Amino acid sequence: LVVLGLAGAVPAISGVSYYLVTDVPATLGGIDYTPDQILRSDTSIYSVELNFGDSSVQFLTLHRLPDGKWLLVPATPVDDGTSGIEPRDVVLFDGVSPVLYFDGSTAGVPDYARIDSVFLDPGGSLVLGFDVPVSLVGTEYSRSDLVRYSAGVFSLFWDAEAAGVPADVNVVGADRDSGGTLVVSFDVPTNLGGTWYLPGQLVRWNGSAFSSYFVDPAWPSSALLGGFGFVPAAGAVPDGGASPGTPLTVNAAAGSLTLSWGPSCATADTDYEIYEGTIGSYYSHTEKFCTTGGATTTTFPQPSGSTYYLVVPKNTVSEGSYGRASSGSERPQGSAACLPQQIALACP
Repeated sequence: LVVLGLAGAVPAISGVSYYLVTDVPATLGGIDYTPDQILRSDTSIYSVELNFGDSSVQFLTLHRLPDGKWLLVPATPVDDGTSGIEPRDVVLFDGVSPVLYFDGSTAGVPDYARIDSVFLDPGGSLVLGFDVPVSLVGTEYSRSDLVRYSAGVFSLFWDAEAAGVPADVNVVGADRDSGGTLVVSFDVPTNLGGTWYLPGQLVRWNGSAFSSYFVDPAWPSSALLGGFGFVPAAGAVPDGGASPGTPLTVNAAAGSLTLSWGPSCATADTDYEIYEGTIGSYYSHTEKFCTTGGATTTTFPQPSGSTYYLVVPKNTVSEGSYGRASSGSERPQGSAACLPQQIALACP
């Protein structure tokens, strides 16, 4: 019996996965999509994550939380049976029932302003962008600035003009990747530091300069990337080295095995998966348990033969690292994976 834990140092993922909406019907990857669909892009491989099936439904922007719920901003007012939801509001959506998460009118957002970027800062406060210059409680913000809303108070999160964004350009999407890097998208071709960035392209800001984060070379010129949000990433469990905490241990007694490990480095990871493979046929691992109910220990009958085990943390949306091979590369996913994999770029 050999038990392998997860590597604590989490490397950069090779692909880029994010959710998006478009402002008009668009052909992406050879398939036609509509604005009432929330799409997922895995390095330019597109799929439908949510299909509302109603042409009157359209969103300006979105953000997905690790628990699987969505923050959504409607492109036009929506009648919810009470006071109505406006494009200056943010809705929390669990896939069934929308709940008002941020009331723009109550917070002081003028009725002429629409939210076109939304995500959460590291402390869980809302970060918003607007489609027009806006005055919030006496402070002026440009349409490319990102504004934090915390405890009823607005403050500047990111100064677009100070970063060099031209005044005639609008940031129409923004999020932080799992490594904490700010990534934005623009509404028009934009020259920054001598480099042109196009609508539909994701652009990195490292604190001093812009660079390309990801671009689909086949993105249609007729479509605007109407808001995007990264797929929530999962982390790794302690390995006894770079990642602090209790590493994976195994105890055999009375014909049973008990695996125990420390919690994931990513605080949003709420559950764990167990994969089992055959020694001598490494990377043969396949799912044994897709959940431990959130427990950091599990007991099961001891198998015959020589086996190895991997513990993989997960949130509601993604599973994390299977650990690193001796070469330093990530071990591959199981042949029958419990969830799509998205490994955090930095953890914690």
